[in-house]
Amino acid sequence: MNGWHVLGAGAIGSLFACRLHDAGMHVTLLTRHDASFPRKLKIASDPLRTYRFAHQSITAGEDHGTPIEHLLVCTKAWAVADALTAITPRLGPDSTVVILCNGMGLAETALPLINGASLVLGSTTAGCRLTADDELIPAGAGRTDLGGHRAGMAAPAWFKQWQMGVPECHWQTGIHTTLLAKVALNSVINPLTALHRVENGALLSTPLSDDTQQVIAEVQALLVAGGAHQTAAELPERVRAVCEETASNHSSMRVDLDTGRRTEIEAIVGWLLRSAGPRPPETPLLSEAYLAICHAEPSDKC
Repeated sequence: MNGWHVLGAGAIGSLFACRLHDAGMHVTLLTRHDASFPRKLKIASDPLRTYRFAHQSITAGEDHGTPIEHLLVCTKAWAVADALTAITPRLGPDSTVVILCNGMGLAETALPLINGASLVLGSTTAGCRLTADDELIPAGAGRTDLGGHRAGMAAPAWFKQWQMGVPECHWQTGIHTTLLAKVALNSVINPLTALHRVENGALLSTPLSDDTQQVIAEVQALLVAGGAHQTAAELPERVRAVCEETASNHSSMRVDLDTGRRTEIEAIVGWLLRSAGPRPPETPLLSEAYLAICHAEPSDKC
């Protein structure tokens, strides 16, 4: 039975811990908290499902020398480097690291910190909320895509077990295209919903629909400048579909601002603004939103 460690036991990390457990895998949660007791999670369903996981503190140096075979990283994008640094000694060429975080540039962050481990990148549309008493409220099964950070990597043996527990789980030999499409989508929806404190569906109606269309056009121009013509062409329909399907949802960036936490603006919009080459197109509204989110964060990291 494959063993997995999950680094970042927030809503998505906890949801995937439960999914991997359902597929018969032994799961250990890695957190910054005291690890003297098992972590109990509940999934709102009929009937209510309860899970108990061992967890280890990465700050206390617990099991510092015990190798990690399979690691799933579900932290915020800005926390990936510090989190991996804390467990670097436990990783090696026989390890696998799966990064399931928002944003781009994470492979470049992770590779120097994983001691030659195999690196897999992923994207999920699964939605979930974690309550104060550790109850998970799923907002849809979603789709999950994984792929090697180097194009062409075949699905590893453990992927079949993932498909047993994770709904709509697919292996992509060119995961970069999938990740870029998600960053483009998030670059439209997240900053606008965060700045205006609105639900996703509000972007399709007045008074925000004109701003939404302008930001879509600016993101398309950035994608075209980077050679991603197909992703650019598909963006308007993807924004419309996601805003309709998640009309009453709050974007993660809005939730982060509302709760005074650091956002993932840098790994999403910041990365996209830097990716267009030496002659980037004009992006007045997107750039303004980027700076506004940076200035609204609890500490100036942009």
